[in-house]
Amino acid sequence: METNSLQNDVLAVETHAGRAWSLLMLPMLIVPAVSLIFYPTSAARFALVIVAVVGIGALGLVLSGFQYRFLRHGVEISTLGIRLRTIPRQQIVSYSIESWGLPRGYGIRGIGRTRAYVWGNKVVHVKTTNGDVYLGHNDPEKIVRDLNQVTGFATSGEGIAMGSTTAEFSQKESTNRGWHKALIGLMWVALASTGLSYRDAWDQLPGRMAVHFDANWQANGYTSREGALEMGLGIMAVLLVVFTVAGLIASAQKPSAFWPVLIVFYVVLGFVWYGNYSIIKFNLNAQPAHSELVDQGRSSQLSVLGS
Repeated sequence: METNSLQNDVLAVETHAGRAWSLLMLPMLIVPAVSLIFYPTSAARFALVIVAVVGIGALGLVLSGFQYRFLRHGVEISTLGIRLRTIPRQQIVSYSIESWGLPRGYGIRGIGRTRAYVWGNKVVHVKTTNGDVYLGHNDPEKIVRDLNQVTGFATSGEGIAMGSTTAEFSQKESTNRGWHKALIGLMWVALASTGLSYRDAWDQLPGRMAVHFDANWQANGYTSREGALEMGLGIMAVLLVVFTVAGLIASAQKPSAFWPVLIVFYVVLGFVWYGNYSIIKFNLNAQPAHSELVDQGRSSQLSVLGS
């Protein structure tokens, strides 16, 4: 009976999606894909399948977001069409805008009588007789106005507090954006470092380089020295372009998601940089051994001819 009444008289519907968090899904898929290129083993293929399944599910969750339906008799919270919680109007005691940070986590959070549905750094803290609920949204003032319609609470005096909170958020985000851009630019050091590594070792590298290895680190794929350079710098450059654009979007639209996104980007770039470094080191070390085998072969041939 209560459920049927909540489905009627919809006052407003709001959606809180975590689209910036979808940027995390890209490197999650790229890392095992790159690993599969260098190490084409059954384990790598299995890891790629598992990551793809989990990544697609997580992608659907963050893109669909949380949906809040404000009704005359309460509030419904759902995601992917699944109802997560219903807050009857008579249980709402108070609500206010608060900040939210990474240490408190994102997604569906909470233990016991506390629940949070958050993808950003702004929430409306709803206190109820059955516990506390945090509703994330990019425009928390809108959530407050919708709750006012549900509860009939007066809004006098709240506008000043909300304006002050918004100004505080804007000032903090503006200050952080400078650091965000600097750290995004710092990622390009990986490309320069890779290029310098090839330049310093160029004359010592063999004309035919091993660039593909099996699970036992035995070379099973070769290309020219120029081809190895183009592949190494090309993969790095493509990743940097994608990560730069994604990082700027996260910084502008979802500052709270910027730091975990940046950490993932640095880990992926570090993995690719180390792959290039390992290829250069392997070919430098393998060349003398190859030369010794050639010299031994020639000596054996000369000994046979001399006898």
